[in-house]
Amino acid sequence: MSIRVTDSYLSSILIGDLNRSLGYMLQQQRMAGSMKRVNSFADDPRAVGTIQRYNALISNNEDYSKNVNRSRIIVDATDVALQNISEVMADVRVITMRESSALGTDTSMATTRVEVENLANRLMDVLNTTVEGNYIFSGRDVKTPPFVRSGNSVVYQGDDQEIMSRTGPNSTMAVNIPGDVFMGSRSSTLGGQVDMAPRISGATLLDDLDLGGGWTPGAISIADGGGTEWEVDLTGLTTVAEVLAKINTDTGGVVTAGINSEGTGLEFSGVGPLTVGEVGEGMTAASLGINDSSGGGILTGRDVRPAAEESTPLANIESLAGKLPLGIVDVAWQGNTYSIDLNAAATLGDLRTIFNGAVPGMELMIRDSALSIVGSSPELFSITNADATNTASALGIAGDGSPVRLFGLLEDLQTALTAGDKDSIRGAVNELTAIEDNVYQLMMKNGGRQNDLDWADQVLNQRNERLRSNLSLEYDADIAQVASDLSRAETSYQASLLVTSKMYQTNLMQFLS
Repeated sequence: MSIRVTDSYLSSILIGDLNRSLGYMLQQQRMAGSMKRVNSFADDPRAVGTIQRYNALISNNEDYSKNVNRSRIIVDATDVALQNISEVMADVRVITMRESSALGTDTSMATTRVEVENLANRLMDVLNTTVEGNYIFSGRDVKTPPFVRSGNSVVYQGDDQEIMSRTGPNSTMAVNIPGDVFMGSRSSTLGGQVDMAPRISGATLLDDLDLGGGWTPGAISIADGGGTEWEVDLTGLTTVAEVLAKINTDTGGVVTAGINSEGTGLEFSGVGPLTVGEVGEGMTAASLGINDSSGGGILTGRDVRPAAEESTPLANIESLAGKLPLGIVDVAWQGNTYSIDLNAAATLGDLRTIFNGAVPGMELMIRDSALSIVGSSPELFSITNADATNTASALGIAGDGSPVRLFGLLEDLQTALTAGDKDSIRGAVNELTAIEDNVYQLMMKNGGRQNDLDWADQVLNQRNERLRSNLSLEYDADIAQVASDLSRAETSYQASLLVTSKMYQTNLMQFLS
């Protein structure tokens, strides 16, 4: 039986093969032109879902990176602001130390009051810092200026909420510092009003003078009213006794040096007027508090006592003379009253140990030349004398403890400068120290956030590279393979065209036969 293959059937076979070759060639051309393996759903239906998933993950990762970059702007601006606040506090410390010493006069205090006001205005500018029109210290209420003046005081208008930023699929972090931390909402404190610095003795180290600021080794010049001038080289000395002996020896006893009766500094006696100054560009006399002139035969230097430390004996503290042994103080805090017997204390360290062990959550601190009491919450507390020894008053801690206040401190300092009250000015140092500690802690906290953002940025970049690499495996074409396949497809298509043309080459003689 013969089978007849019609021309129509042959034609359909040839055209179908031709179209398949053309389609395959066009597919390879699209891949070569786009450099993509998948250009439509039909190219690889299985891979389409994977590609869409990778694209979504990459988009989310880019959003996290944008959050990190925006968060870094806020955190870096906060760091600059905290640095500026620290500098202002350092200026305030210089002012308080200067005006509470013998150098403070009514005239200097009047000038300094204006200086403190200017520093307060500077703080206002720093704490009202904006980033892209948003206040960084207002909490979440970023459109409201955090600090404004209300009469003679400064009030906080923001909230206490932190702004959280998502920096990864499973991680968020706070990027701001609410300004209420500067207004005493975290803890309460009571700054001591009595000077606890110990008297100077012959054994006092020169490096411990001036509240631990030390001294500048070098030479000093001494002149008396008789026209005699001496140059005394103090280089290499280590104690106050060595300085006194050197001066007395080099002047031949014409000018005698000693410690003043209060034990606060050095004192010279001789034929007046006496003058003590520097040699060349030195700062030795100034560092010892004796660069001065006297109208008579006595020249008394400024207060250069060492700082109070835990090892300081209570008997060496001038303000406690005639008030030892200590007695009992009462502390009222958080609904409880604690009676603390300090009779057994012989040093400031003993005092601290007894007090801290008696009141949970409250700490007695020794700072420079005074004591301060810090509570672990912003609740008010009070400390009173509990017996006839008036111990709380003698230690300078009688009174009410309240939250540490940045602008409140400056307001109180201005008031003390106006009144010429050196005790209150000195007492401000304790609250100032608490504020500085708070600022340093915030700087460390903010620095940690900067490190976290750097780490998050690194992780996101690594994740982005990994996702794009995986996407490329599904999405991108293998160039070498595409070039080879395209060449083969073009050859196949050309062959199909040739075969088809040969099959359809007919003429009259073929038809007649």
